[in-house]
Amino acid sequence: MRKKRPRNVSVTLDPMTRDDWPAVRAIYGEGLATGLAAFTTSPPQWAAWDTGHLTLGRLVARTPDLSVAGFAALSPVPDT
Repeated sequence: MRKKRPRNVSVTLDPMTRDDWPAVRAIYGEGLATGLAAFTTSPPQWAAWDTGHLTLGRLVARTPDLSVAGFAALSPVPDT
């Protein structure tokens, strides 16, 4: 049986701002709920998340109604 493709949705990529955090945190929490996304079980508060991610490379995908549909953020890794 062939899977149906999701309907195409236009999004724009914008820099993530602090005001986007509630939507980003909700999406992050949905990923954590699968048990496959990370080693943590609940999304952190803003201060912890902000400290753990680079300010460069924080993006949100916005739908035409300006809601956040997804995000990307870079985290530093040790150079070992």
